[in-house]
Amino acid sequence: MRRTLLLLLPFLFGPSVARAQCWCSSISVRLELPYPAVRDTSMSYAISPGDGPRTSIHYSGDSLLFLNFQTGCGRSSITWTIRHKWTGQEMRVDLEGLWGDMPYPIIHVPFTSGWYRFDLPELTRCLADQPPVQDRYPRDAQRPGLALEQPFGTMDTIACHGGLLELQRGGRVPGWIRPLNILNFGWSLYAPLPEPTKAAAPQHPGGEAWFHRQLHTRFSKPLIERLNVRTTITGFAMVEESGYIHEVHLNGGNHPELDAELKRVVRLSQRWTPASVEDIAVSSDRTVYRYIRQSVPISFTVDPDSIWTEISEMDLTILPAAPTSSDELTVTFHWIGGSCGQYEAYAKVQPAPKDGGARDVFLYFGATLPAQCEDMQPQSFGFTMKPLPPGRYRFRQMQHPALESAVWSPDPYRVRLVEVR
Repeated sequence: MRRTLLLLLPFLFGPSVARAQCWCSSISVRLELPYPAVRDTSMSYAISPGDGPRTSIHYSGDSLLFLNFQTGCGRSSITWTIRHKWTGQEMRVDLEGLWGDMPYPIIHVPFTSGWYRFDLPELTRCLADQPPVQDRYPRDAQRPGLALEQPFGTMDTIACHGGLLELQRGGRVPGWIRPLNILNFGWSLYAPLPEPTKAAAPQHPGGEAWFHRQLHTRFSKPLIERLNVRTTITGFAMVEESGYIHEVHLNGGNHPELDAELKRVVRLSQRWTPASVEDIAVSSDRTVYRYIRQSVPISFTVDPDSIWTEISEMDLTILPAAPTSSDELTVTFHWIGGSCGQYEAYAKVQPAPKDGGARDVFLYFGATLPAQCEDMQPQSFGFTMKPLPPGRYRFRQMQHPALESAVWSPDPYRVRLVEVR
């Protein structure tokens, strides 16, 4: 099975040329260095193994280190150890499950203390079932909240190994992958599982209820809002012997975007305890068990009403509480911060929805000049709106245009419902 999956790599990372005999392909790891590659005319990093018949090392400028490895005709693996001489920081990179005749991607990772393992068959399983990026993120959707639905833009970002990978598919040149959170590839996550002591089904570390809570938390709310459908998606996910989920098979329906999003969030699941069975092939005085691949059922209900939560009065005040069509509205934001700074707030009333539901009012609030003092006390800032026509309104705080690159952003699915008589 793994050999079959590995044969998919040429289609994932670029074309390969058929050869009549075995030849050595190569794989590269590109490390982003936090310290200069050379200090006082001497190399700053000690690398093991060094240059040899199947390995080569070279620097690009003073910040990038490339480690190249030529695979053999059979199964290969390599462990690199990179140590910064002056600080003692050490990083180990394991590449497992390599085969010859395969065009491998370049792995982009930062130099980070720890032991990290990249299992190529595992990555292949993860990549084999990924839909094209254009199928997951439609490009014609220009609307508020787009950044939440496409948190990584148009780059092909996939969930794999319990974390996110940024993937650049190759054409005539090899592609590359980059873990967006290198810690999810840490050795601790791949530490050998304890030997099973009984036959058991796959178990999520937080239990089934916590697993479903994670699915609802991570599922794209803008996608649910845009499609505005109620449906239940069913299928199963394959928990590998390693405890990770790569294969997700859904029964399918009329909304492929929802199917693709559910696959993404399922693959973000933490490491499971895989299923275990009695190993009848082992003769021993005691019963021996082993881990196996086994599927778990999935059922996820998409409910547009479930994505909304209420903004508390401690964060937002709208007066009068029961307005009429002749009343001006006073909107006030509350927070704890410095007493100095310049702020801006305003509202934009959106067109009435065709389905007759609540009409959106987007609230924009932000600091045009951040506070420089650190007294940290309750603050408030407000503005007055013109009277609104009778109807039901949904006030939502959106990202202020001047703060698009800010780390913090409001949750546009925390709302305040106001009925204007």
